[in-house]
Amino acid sequence: MKTLLLTIAAAAVLAGTASAQTDIFISGSNGDRVATNTALSHILTGTLTFSGNNADPTKANFGVFTGGSFNGSPVTVYVSFIGATGGIKAVAGSQTVKFVPAGSTGVVPDPTASGNPNQQVVPDFTMSTNFQATSPYVGLYQGQTYETLNDQLIGVTGLKFLGSPGFPGDNVTSQSLEALYLSGAQPVAIFTGNAADQNKTVYAIGRNTDAGQRYIALAEPKVGGSNVTAVSAVVKQWKPNISGAAAGVGGFTVGGTVSAHALWPVETVSGVSSQFAGNSGFSTGASLAPALTVTLNASVYQAENPSATAGYYLGYLTPGDADSIAIPNGAVELKYNGVPYSQENVRQGKYTAWVYSHLLYRSSLAGTKRQFADALANQIKTVDAVAGGGILIDTVKVQRFSEGGNVTPIYF
Repeated sequence: MKTLLLTIAAAAVLAGTASAQTDIFISGSNGDRVATNTALSHILTGTLTFSGNNADPTKANFGVFTGGSFNGSPVTVYVSFIGATGGIKAVAGSQTVKFVPAGSTGVVPDPTASGNPNQQVVPDFTMSTNFQATSPYVGLYQGQTYETLNDQLIGVTGLKFLGSPGFPGDNVTSQSLEALYLSGAQPVAIFTGNAADQNKTVYAIGRNTDAGQRYIALAEPKVGGSNVTAVSAVVKQWKPNISGAAAGVGGFTVGGTVSAHALWPVETVSGVSSQFAGNSGFSTGASLAPALTVTLNASVYQAENPSATAGYYLGYLTPGDADSIAIPNGAVELKYNGVPYSQENVRQGKYTAWVYSHLLYRSSLAGTKRQFADALANQIKTVDAVAGGGILIDTVKVQRFSEGGNVTPIYF
């Protein structure tokens, strides 16, 4: 009888373990938001419910999937797309990230905004558009030791350069981008070669120091010189004061006019200061994209050059944000070094402004969480990288080993 009772008790413990709830916390880059949240809906079974700062998971930077199961066990998955290098910093340094609170329902406020409800947890793994080696978070950095992470390459994401409505050019070059981002402003003529554009001014806008998109936008054209990494490059980007924005194509709030702007103020992101005015920027591609649909008032572009006749912004976005927000609402897509963006041009090595998507975790990650991370990586790699405009990695015929590194053929 005693043996029978022990057997029953052991079975009860095993049954309880098998059905135990597992909470999984994922940080990562905003550029991987669409592919990741799409893949999560595919590998989780059951009746899923999503709560986040947007009702649509593909548009939400923060949220939680509840009601799902993985390999027969109940799983709750939290996502916090704080930035490509911010995610690496948190996972490699075992540092907490703000997620939406447990028990969240419906649309909830951004958990990273001051005063909003949140829970602070060390992420289990992160999605990133950067190699860890490209970030500063390797080994000892500013008194903190960062673990070398396991890295799986799971997709390829291109980058588009765009001008605000009416921009008269159709191309950017490595040298014109370097001149623009180091100085903050340039005559449009250096982009068009047209003397009529010498009294038109273009201003640089972009992302903050946490953003993987910023890294490729600076590393690919070697902004600051070939010996300066995207980590250490100091740029001048503007923060516009926009009025009159309204719902546009796709329901996004876009357009409006800029009557004043200033170099982006110094700010601290993921514990790292931007140090210099202009060296930070928008926190997400979704917030940068509307700024590429605005019109600049004469008071802005004539402040430094009274004879200026027009002014524009120039920036960079993933194809997902460019194609859904910026371009349908008036932004002008530009070639890069004379080559138009297309997935086939990326695949063949003609268009080189692109990055890998990565999934990274600590070597200590184990059990259900590691199995889940590997399953998510495989789902994105084989199916869902195309969500949000990405490219399946196995279709790409070229390779590189760092952001902005040489692009070489795989087959040669």
